[in-house]
Amino acid sequence: MKLPDKIIKYRKANGWSQEDFAEKLNVSRQAISRWENGTALPDAQNILQISKLFRVTTDYLLNDDYESDTDIPAVQTATKEMEDLFSKKKRLHLISAICFTIAVFCSLMGLVNSTNNIQLGLSCFTLALCAGNVAAQFILFFKKR
Repeated sequence: MKLPDKIIKYRKANGWSQEDFAEKLNVSRQAISRWENGTALPDAQNILQISKLFRVTTDYLLNDDYESDTDIPAVQTATKEMEDLFSKKKRLHLISAICFTIAVFCSLMGLVNSTNNIQLGLSCFTLALCAGNVAAQFILFFKKR
């Protein structure tokens, strides 16, 4: 997609007329028209402002091969790294949930086999802490992001 097409697409997506867009960039409506017709190109400062207004990268605006920001290699790398980190966090939450489930079981066994009030109180306290943590870890594990 060419720069003029990207400008038109995002300007319309934001519901701006050429006049509205021109005011935001502090340029004339005719300048916007020339950019959209492909008879002129915005200067570097305007490209920066356009990228900020449209919330896209300058790389995306200037490279005709990119259909979206996700086509940019640096964005693809960052996205992959975030997905890997998210996957690792999910595994850690699952492992924690399993460990605390085992701790709940052990606390229950201590509760059943307790012989005095102190041992009973400690088992109940440990059971409550572990059960709460199990619940929290499973919630974090099943959370979308």
